[in-house]
Amino acid sequence: MLSRARFDSDLRRDSGLGGSAVLVGVDEAGRGPLAGPVVAAAVVLAVGGHPDLSGVRDSKLLSARLRRAFREAILRRARAVSVGWATPSEIDRDNILASTLAAMRRAVLRVAAACGPVPVLVVVDGNRHIPRLGLRQVAIPEADDLSLSVAAASVLAKVTRDSWMERLDRRYPGYGMAEHKGYGTPRHLESLAALGPCPAHRRTFAPVSAREPVRSR
Repeated sequence: MLSRARFDSDLRRDSGLGGSAVLVGVDEAGRGPLAGPVVAAAVVLAVGGHPDLSGVRDSKLLSARLRRAFREAILRRARAVSVGWATPSEIDRDNILASTLAAMRRAVLRVAAACGPVPVLVVVDGNRHIPRLGLRQVAIPEADDLSLSVAAASVLAKVTRDSWMERLDRRYPGYGMAEHKGYGTPRHLESLAALGPCPAHRRTFAPVSAREPVRSR
């Protein structure tokens, strides 16, 4: 059994946690917004040093420019990556927590399949295990500050989701989604009051549910 001190020390190096197990870092982006999907990413970094990834950390601490640059470096250096999604309609049907965990499960299972029949240890950023995963896993709050693999997943999830919100901005103009990425900023709330929800909105979120939909695809 790993002690917490030993675990934290090994986690910072992404090594030693599971012996020969492949470490899969998992994180998500988009739990809080009023619109758009929640996106999860799973990353397995190649064995060896990663000096060009040394600045990778929780995506919220990086500028958009650095996130995009690190995304390219992560894709070059990773042994395997995958992204899982949960749509606004799924979020409305199942709730945001269940949908986030489902997106994580989809991302992890694709990465695990890409790694072949080897032992896997999944490190989840947060305090909940992914249900029905069938793989060894550990959930650690703020793991994106401890594990390079989880930090890389944080960046990949954030950049993927932001890019999708920019596409939604072109599909549903007037809401400013390229700017606020679906979060409940004053501009977003003003446009929501003026235009009503569009199909990209999460209808069960309170600021959205109070409005009648007037926009269509």
